[in-house]
Amino acid sequence: MTMAPPSGGPAGPGEPAGPGEPGGLGAAGARRGAQGPRIVALGDSISAGVGDATGGDAPHGAGWAAHLAHLAGASQFVNLARNGARAQHVVTEQLPHALDLLPDVATLVIGGNDVLRSDFSAYDVARDLSTAVTALRDCGCSVVLARLPAIGLFELMPTRVRRVMRARVAAVNATVDAVALAARPRTVEQVAAARRGRDGQRPRQGAVVVVDIQAAARDLGHTAWHSDRVHPSAAAHRRLAALAAITLGRAGVLDIPGVRPAVVVPPGRTQASPPGPDTLAALVASLPSAPPPAPVRARLAWLIVAGIPWCVRRGRDFAPGLLRALADDVRGRSPDASPSLTATVETEPRTPRAA
Repeated sequence: MTMAPPSGGPAGPGEPAGPGEPGGLGAAGARRGAQGPRIVALGDSISAGVGDATGGDAPHGAGWAAHLAHLAGASQFVNLARNGARAQHVVTEQLPHALDLLPDVATLVIGGNDVLRSDFSAYDVARDLSTAVTALRDCGCSVVLARLPAIGLFELMPTRVRRVMRARVAAVNATVDAVALAARPRTVEQVAAARRGRDGQRPRQGAVVVVDIQAAARDLGHTAWHSDRVHPSAAAHRRLAALAAITLGRAGVLDIPGVRPAVVVPPGRTQASPPGPDTLAALVASLPSAPPPAPVRARLAWLIVAGIPWCVRRGRDFAPGLLRALADDVRGRSPDASPSLTATVETEPRTPRAA
């Protein structure tokens, strides 16, 4: 997903980020304590930080992954995500660099640009996501995956268009859930192995946790989304980071203030309740303040200057696929006739295809 203005005012969508900007490497070497985890962000414009804005008090820059690094006291944060990246680009372009960094934690959001293309295939997204997660876990890195939100821009369109786009997003989210389920430890010993990095050793295989972007933004009302109704707002970026920190703390991957690792117990037994809203609010409050939403006039100006041209450019590629998907919807066919996603993610990762 690439269409979004920054909080401070209008800007063209999909522009490559430079050093020090969301998606760039200017803040890659920021340090906050030599003992903190090394964190890397992979994915598209959501992870690159589009929709967020920060001042000089943000040690790792903008975006939910950067805020997660702040909450985790990261010793290093590198943001490899870029605007417009699709699932295959993560595997072929970003993953090799991420593996060279030997990260302790990686955030990974993909699929948002895939659902906006004529050649969308949930099968391909599943394969690429599984390839990336497997490679990261095999080097002892824990992975944070994110479920995509509904694309608000399409929620304003006719019913059939909404249904097609919701089905595509649901297919990507089913892939995310399947990958996480396949990686879930089955025994107490496997959980202990994944947590061994907390004692100074790298775990044999990293954990996989999932956060939900829609859930993170749920309580923010009209301030949850940016002007483009595609990317999270600055406030939502911070809530997503706090949810990710809590989830990693519960998984025993990171030490997060106010969060205790979940206790592994026999089936049928209860365990300690997860942290409540006070913990979430405290973590958000500890982050650099979110700027106020852009005024209505600035949003309208951005829509005219950048938003409408973006829709025209994207429509040249997207419209044919959308028309085919609408025809399939009329005939009652699935939006993606690929094999079982669960079966896909449990097979051996394939050789990455060319970008």
